[in-house]
Amino acid sequence: MITYLDIPNNPHKFKQFYITLQGCFINNKNTPPFPPKNYLTIIHKNKYLKAGIHKDSVKEGNTNLYWNDDYIKNPTKFDIVEDNLFLLYDDTSDNYAHFWFDVFGQLCYYDILKKTNPKLKLCLRQEDYVEKGRYDYIKQVLDLCYPEETPFILKKDQFYKIKNLIIPNAFYWWPESTGHEPILDKIKQVISNIKPIPVSSNGCYISRQDTIKYGWTHNRILTNELELIDKIKNKLNYDIIELMDYDIIGKIQIFKSYKNIIQQNGASNVNIIFSSHKNTHILLGHPQHSGWTGAKVLQFCKYVNSNLILLNNIGREVKNECRANNPWELTNIDTLIEDLIKIDKKQH
Repeated sequence: MITYLDIPNNPHKFKQFYITLQGCFINNKNTPPFPPKNYLTIIHKNKYLKAGIHKDSVKEGNTNLYWNDDYIKNPTKFDIVEDNLFLLYDDTSDNYAHFWFDVFGQLCYYDILKKTNPKLKLCLRQEDYVEKGRYDYIKQVLDLCYPEETPFILKKDQFYKIKNLIIPNAFYWWPESTGHEPILDKIKQVISNIKPIPVSSNGCYISRQDTIKYGWTHNRILTNELELIDKIKNKLNYDIIELMDYDIIGKIQIFKSYKNIIQQNGASNVNIIFSSHKNTHILLGHPQHSGWTGAKVLQFCKYVNSNLILLNNIGREVKNECRANNPWELTNIDTLIEDLIKIDKKQH
């Protein structure tokens, strides 16, 4: 059954619905005919479910429930779950920016439904709800939102038969230009009680060296970042922050506390939504990716009433066999540092 909800301040009304399934089977495992990046299998009425879990269907607001009419045998071994579950899932939850909008945004449905169904419980994949690891921010965020709740966890490669399962269709997907306001409002509410911390420096630089330290190869590597870091420390006396060393509360405190925050284009730009009106954000534009990210960051800064300085045309792409990686380098670090010093003096 498909039910439409009205999400205020979001224009995508055709995508504002959730699916209710009774007696469905769910498995935390990819099974044909799903594309490689769909990690869940749901069988309902002897058919594979597509709506609500396949990314393209979600983005289109497609209400065709099933992949096709092919008959699928129900599993013979499964655990029975009597709880009413709300599936919090998207195949992009492994990306920090996508998580906040494609996944976290679904909680707007959950908050509405909990008012009339107080026993409704969140349901997540095992790998999306971990104490420590690359994706531990998901559990940390949910603990902030719902400290008294314990979600139902789908163990890997195990079938469950769910009495009642609600699957929300994301009403916004990153980085659409409109419709993110309800998500920002919820984030603002969640972080409202987290206070700034004392800092000894006027600003900080968000380093991406932590990805190397933790063994995670990311796109858009800045090849001369170490030289930049050295000069930021010596010329501006700014702190160097590696965000992977901080939990979600620590990240929020950083973006609420520093007056000037320098960072490259990347998923960490989303943290600007934690800022206070006293911040100035300085974004070092990648030669290929600064356009659309700059536009999104500008929207965030307007929402939190922070200042934004976009520094574009400061680097060039580095030739690389793997085009998907898009490494780049700053062409004149000394000139960039001079500009940053001027910005710093204006903010004092």
